Amino acid sequence: MSEAIVVSGSSNQALQLGGIGVGARMFRARPSVLELVHKSSRAENVKYGEFRVVSTNEHLGNKIRIVLLAVPQEQREWFRDPTKFSKENKACFSLDGIRPHERAVDPPAMYCRTCPKGDINWQKWRQTKNAADLPPCGAYYHLLIADRQTQTPYYLNVKGKSFLPFKQAMEQQMQGLLAKLMANVRAENKKRGYTYVTLQDSETGRQWQDFRPTPDFVVPEGQAQQPVMPMPNLFDISFDVESSSRDGGPFVMSFKNFALMKPEDRAEFGQLYLDLLEQKNEMQNQGNEEAEAAAMVTEIQPAPKGEVLPAQEPITI
Repeated sequence: MSEAIVVSGSSNQALQLGGIGVGARMFRARPSVLELVHKSSRAENVKYGEFRVVSTNEHLGNKIRIVLLAVPQEQREWFRDPTKFSKENKACFSLDGIRPHERAVDPPAMYCRTCPKGDINWQKWRQTKNAADLPPCGAYYHLLIADRQTQTPYYLNVKGKSFLPFKQAMEQQMQGLLAKLMANVRAENKKRGYTYVTLQDSETGRQWQDFRPTPDFVVPEGQAQQPVMPMPNLFDISFDVESSSRDGGPFVMSFKNFALMKPEDRAEFGQLYLDLLEQKNEMQNQGNEEAEAAAMVTEIQPAPKGEVLPAQEPITI
């Protein structure tokens, strides 16, 4: 027997109510590329120092509040001419920071770690302190984010002098907030009769952490054991990204005002994450699309005149 609610009404009533087509798979949000417009931009009708949607030229101002929908990915790119940031001038790029992408035009090495254009140049720079000896292949962070207010998903690359501030914000502010959230979850689950343990796959040896029932835990008489309280996610936290320039120099991003969202807001962003994950699993050419997004002509600022700290393990949930 069907459990559907039966209603009566005309087509005209449906038009008046609206909502036709809303939620259809064809109209689901797909990430657009967002960039910070620098003074070196060759695009027309742009506003320097503002965040711009590349496909539509819509400007979002110099400050946006965002939510991370995925762990930031460290990527790399090398331009033959370090003053021309164009698709034609991009000789090599990597989407995982490990090896050049298969669509890279002229990869200098099989692996990024041993590449003569990469981080091995830091050793020479430490001796000479000459900007010409900085690694010509630059590392940057590739983000999948969503606007806090509109829930619109974007790709955003954090490059140049914004690289280190972002890394520090993730390791200090984001990690600190996640640690507090995790501590609260562990304490609450301990009261509910669950222990946070390390598990290991007997075949692959892969390890991970999860909650398991605490041995000999006694549920209070007359009560039912509560379910496990879920662990926090990246998209439980929102923060500001703001553009600024000092003394007429390049525009640099700053990351601040990290805060936990309300449960109902976290649930909405969680659904957006699941929708994007479903799209990725359905689309066979997703890898090529991400490569095209990474290869798009977006303006970037010069590499920082200093040493970039070595990458650490990304935050995982």
